[in-house]
Amino acid sequence: MESIERIAKTPPFDLNGDAIGGDGYIPVMRDFLAKPRVARDFQDLKADAQRLRALVQDTDRLTATAAEAELEAGRLARVGDEHRHQRLTFGLGVLLATLFVALDALPANLAAQTFGLDVLPTWGITAVIVGALAAGMWAVTHYKGGWRRGVTIAALTVGLLSIGALRYWFLWVTAGDALAAVLEAVALTVFTSMMVWLGILVLSFTRSRAVSAAEHTSRRLRKKTEKLASREVELGRRLDAAKTEFLADAQLFSFRAFQSESRRNQFLDYVRAELDR
Repeated sequence: MESIERIAKTPPFDLNGDAIGGDGYIPVMRDFLAKPRVARDFQDLKADAQRLRALVQDTDRLTATAAEAELEAGRLARVGDEHRHQRLTFGLGVLLATLFVALDALPANLAAQTFGLDVLPTWGITAVIVGALAAGMWAVTHYKGGWRRGVTIAALTVGLLSIGALRYWFLWVTAGDALAAVLEAVALTVFTSMMVWLGILVLSFTRSRAVSAAEHTSRRLRKKTEKLASREVELGRRLDAAKTEFLADAQLFSFRAFQSESRRNQFLDYVRAELDR
């Protein structure tokens, strides 16, 4: 009620409109706001205008923050050369690669059973085999060139052949048919190799964790900015409609307070200035 209190502390006003200057319209404004409904609408308009200004400031600040986040994500992608081919987010890429590795758990268990251990140690060896395959997939993707990549590919190849040999031995001992054991071992090794290759392919199209996190932050800020902008537009629309209705009431009141059209227009300008203050 600060604006109404300020308006109320004014000397009497001549309703014939002889006062000069903006302060001369304060008593008329006081009389206009004498009705509780009009005073309430005036205060609501002032409060909505204040909220709109605060919302605009928050939207501008968040827009700047979102733009900085996008620039940072792009910079990180260019540093890691991930702005052209890496299309998958870090979480999705790791999830798919993990799925491909998990599909090889049962075939890997056949190789682990070659050692003739109990169920729990056998599954422990299976976990080691699956973990080694996952580490090989990550290493091949991580080392994009040089001797480390060559050593990793060679080690992964030797590991796949060793797993195939263990499967062959287990199948031959249990089935007693060498040809069937060879065919099944080869088929399972080919399956494992395909899973490893698919995992490497997926990881090669996966963004790094830092880039993925930066892009996630950028998208989150952009969505939040869009929500604030939508709220800003909606509040601005409501405020304009309410202001138009309030000015219409002020115009009707001015016809009773002033005989001169210029005085009525000046009073409406004063009301607009009070609303925008």
